[in-house]
Parts: sequence; C-alpha cells; structure tokens
Amino acid sequence: MAITARISSGTTIGGASIRQATRSTVVSQRFDPKPNVSLNEVNGVTTVGAQNGYALIYDSAIDQFKPEAIEAATTIQQITGGTF
Repeated sequence: MAITARISSGTTIGGASIRQATRSTVVSQRFDPKPNVSLNEVNGVTTVGAQNGYALIYDSAIDQFKPEAIEAATTIQQITGGTF
C-alpha cells in the first residue's frame, strides 16, 4: 500500500495531508469450512514413520515437520518445589 504525503507551511503554522493512492476491495468473503483435516493434507508436514508417542519436529534440511521420538537429554534425580 502506497501512501502519498504532502506537508505545506504557507501562512499557517503547518499542516499535513495523507492520501491513500489506491483502494482494494474484497470481492468474495466465502470461506468453505473443511472439518476433519488430516496432517497429510497440510503443506510442510510429513507423517511417514510416525509412531505412538512421537512429536512433529521441524527439519530445515527438508523444510518440513516430521515425526521423531523425543528423548530426554538428562535424568531428573530430584525435584525441589521450594518453601512456602
């Protein structure tokens, strides 16, 4: 969207006018709902190799989300909730 601005400083302290060059109009606002969309229909997501408990992880090498097993990097030995 381009905006044209003009500032004039004639005999007054100052003034500005801003005018939009062009206007756009939405011709149709019809959006058909599609219930029950599967992940296979979503762009940038692959479910090949998915198993129970996997998470979708982004892989920049293939520019997609893909299923992978989540593994903890450490084992939690103790949780201290603090004092209240």
